[in-house]
Amino acid sequence: MSLAFFLAKRIHFSKGDDTQRVSPPAVRFAIAGIAIGLAVMLLTVAIVVGFKNEVRNKIAGFGGHLELLAMTSNATFEKLPICYNDSLLDELRNMPNVASAEPFITKPAVLKTDSDFLSVVVKSADVEEREIRISETIARKLKLQTGDRVTLYFVQNNRWEQGLEFGADDVSIKSARLTVSGTYQTHFNEYDSQVILGNIGLLREKSGWDEDMASGIDIRVHDFDRIDDTYLDISVNCSQSQDRRGTAYMIQTLQQQNPQIFGWLDLLDTNVWVILGLMVVVSSFSMISGLLIIILERTQMIAILKALGCSNRQLRHTFIWMACFLTLQGLFWGNLFGLGLCAIQYFWHPVALDPENYYLEWVPIALNGWHVIALNIGTLLITLLMLVGPSALVAHISPSKALTTD
Repeated sequence: MSLAFFLAKRIHFSKGDDTQRVSPPAVRFAIAGIAIGLAVMLLTVAIVVGFKNEVRNKIAGFGGHLELLAMTSNATFEKLPICYNDSLLDELRNMPNVASAEPFITKPAVLKTDSDFLSVVVKSADVEEREIRISETIARKLKLQTGDRVTLYFVQNNRWEQGLEFGADDVSIKSARLTVSGTYQTHFNEYDSQVILGNIGLLREKSGWDEDMASGIDIRVHDFDRIDDTYLDISVNCSQSQDRRGTAYMIQTLQQQNPQIFGWLDLLDTNVWVILGLMVVVSSFSMISGLLIIILERTQMIAILKALGCSNRQLRHTFIWMACFLTLQGLFWGNLFGLGLCAIQYFWHPVALDPENYYLEWVPIALNGWHVIALNIGTLLITLLMLVGPSALVAHISPSKALTTD
């Protein structure tokens, strides 16, 4: 055990009232600064990560993290079909990080009730053939309830796939009488105001497509942080491939399909780094203030130790060890408060949000062990590094002056 560590431990854990006239307020201030800073950082990271995960999952709920499409597909919901087979699906599913790969169909339609109608987009989902699921927004707008019967009208351009001009004779209208089996709500107006969920077999029939044709293939991944690597793997494997009709494939990521939303989410990362930086600075300066007060209060002790042969380096290390003890105390209370508040919000959702503005009904929380470890270690190291300079004050304390009595 080094002399510096031994002295720091004796000073820090001493209970003498006469030698701690100033230290208790300074110590409490330093510990509180560390605790508040860490608690705020934990809450910030947990909220931002949770918010990004929830928004991303809601967007992915209407498709995959990636989509395999026809190379000539446009940005509308009426996409050119691709042909697929079990070999293609198996190849995609066996790629690293791929969790699932399923065909899908999207098709514009008109949803008509007995008294009203609305232009919608039908997306294939796991529903019965003669049923649909609609959003609560559409249900309110058309005054529909579960069990109501509606009619879907599909306008089919029979020459659109060839990119040819067409007239009235090239357009056919197909209809389907369906039952509303339930509702959903994402709070994303772009989806809730127009997307309904239907059966893939019905959509394939109304499009006049073969059994091996779809608008694309939804691909979901295990780890979203590795989506760029998965995108490259699929692009390399499918860039030179064509289906049985000679249609080339292309791949799109969730970010490419929703650039505005993901651009907004990326801005949140900048805000996180700003908050983390501010909290570390606040924590460090509170500890610096506490350490300087403790050093000034211990002037006579420092002078006596110098007179007994302690070097300036040993004394500096002593007070850095003391600061380390205080920082660890602050980290303990910061973890207790920060993680406690995260747990309360995670399980009971006391802090609500306006879903019309934030897409979510309450503040989401997502925090893993690595976040907690990184924040604790980072705060400890940065705080101690910032204390190296102030600890040099002990070198300017002269034993002859400090021990002189009036």
